[in-house]
Amino acid sequence: MRKDLPKHSRDCMDMAGKLPLALKALDAGISPQELLVDCMQAGGLHGKGDCSLVASDGSAEGIKIKGAGLKLGKKCSFAFKSIRVRGTSWKHLFLLGRESEPEGWSTASDVDGCMWLGYVGRDRYKQALRGAGRSEREQQDATVTPGSSRSWLGGAVEWVRLKDLTRAWWDTKGSAVNSICVEPSIKAQKNLRCARKN
Repeated sequence: MRKDLPKHSRDCMDMAGKLPLALKALDAGISPQELLVDCMQAGGLHGKGDCSLVASDGSAEGIKIKGAGLKLGKKCSFAFKSIRVRGTSWKHLFLLGRESEPEGWSTASDVDGCMWLGYVGRDRYKQALRGAGRSEREQQDATVTPGSSRSWLGGAVEWVRLKDLTRAWWDTKGSAVNSICVEPSIKAQKNLRCARKN
């Protein structure tokens, strides 16, 4: 990532999401053997996915990563574009929202102070689509705010500041991989400092 790469180009490349997640995962003690990140934009080692979660027995589940900056005129809302279900096999959706642009992209400390990480499992994402009367056959845009359930996807996302990502949090994220599935805490969501009216 070059610092002068245009913001929208960063998001289109998915690198604004992939790179911070990879850096912070390493910082939190998640090995490259557990989180395999594909540096290709499409059709790389993970097919149509961006990454894979890999268990100790070698079984893997696909990950989709989306990165976005602040929505114009908002203090803590992120506009994620073109989320697809049809023709994909991802099981985990990770949303990387930037409150500001990092000064660098080389270490976890460069990026984790200005970013939020949101998580949605595939089943929960599809449930949110159905609840909003949206089609799984079409790609969707979603504007979401940490701590808020006002948007069609907002109530389905579990948020953590990227700097607060820990191994313990990560280990709750895999269904078949980790045999653990934790529903987001509504109280915890409401207590997020970023929650506010926009």
